[in-house]
Amino acid sequence: MSVRLRRLKADYDRLCTLFTQKSRIHIKKSLGDPPEKYQIEYLVKGLEKAMDGQIHIRNTFLVEINLTAAYPRLAPQCRMLTPVFHPNIAPHAICIGDHWAAGESLANLIVRIAEMLSYQSYNVKSPLNGEAAKWVEENSASLPLDTFDFGSMLAVGEAVGRSSDGKMLAGDTCANCGKNGSTESMSVCLNSHVCCENCKLHCQLCDAVVCLKCALLTCASCKAVTCQKCAMKCASCQQTTCMRHQARCSICEHSRCMDCIVECQACGKSTCLEHIQKVKSGAGSQMFCTRCAPAVMVNS
Repeated sequence: MSVRLRRLKADYDRLCTLFTQKSRIHIKKSLGDPPEKYQIEYLVKGLEKAMDGQIHIRNTFLVEINLTAAYPRLAPQCRMLTPVFHPNIAPHAICIGDHWAAGESLANLIVRIAEMLSYQSYNVKSPLNGEAAKWVEENSASLPLDTFDFGSMLAVGEAVGRSSDGKMLAGDTCANCGKNGSTESMSVCLNSHVCCENCKLHCQLCDAVVCLKCALLTCASCKAVTCQKCAMKCASCQQTTCMRHQARCSICEHSRCMDCIVECQACGKSTCLEHIQKVKSGAGSQMFCTRCAPAVMVNS
């Protein structure tokens, strides 16, 4: 099973553990095995704008969440299936993209939407709904509309402390899928998440324990799946590259992927594209770093 499918399965298992049918947030419908599309029902006190233009309290909202082929690298696509009146929510979109990171769990995102619907969270500086933003500015004293601590629904699956030698101690609940087990059967990953054997992975370079909740990176050259410490995004071409397929420029000392590094034909040192220069000579064009190029041009 691919890493993405394992992430989707872990997401589903955790949602089922955290958001039961008796909770104020629950799964109304799911599509796929494991699911790639959800309808989430929120029993949250929020707002809607009626046909007569009046703003009314609404207590039930339905949100569709679509996990695209680019998930979790890119944020899920979220839209409302019921009316809502909020500065950062339009009928076609819920503004969560600027805050998304691949390491964020789907459960965290679902809770964040609840905080938005209840007006615990909003941003009036760059609104999707200008009228709602104006309403907030005029009625901020009455917000939030719902004071329930939705974040408390996520309080499961974190490391419980440290041992005398400084190692993180696992709890008895997997932070990815919500599975319960003995602390001996659980591991703590590089980012301090508790994970069961089904949700545990290893960085293919340093072999550190990571989990499906972690932000994993895939090298564009060798396709190795690595932790964030063993890969980086090339500043020249923006491709992700692992430590085995990058080199440091001798001029600016910044790392680049191997496609964006050239060997100077005078000094033989690695040089990035920003500090390499093509010099024409009788033998044709050759590549030199900016340190060596002036001397080569004088001699030629």
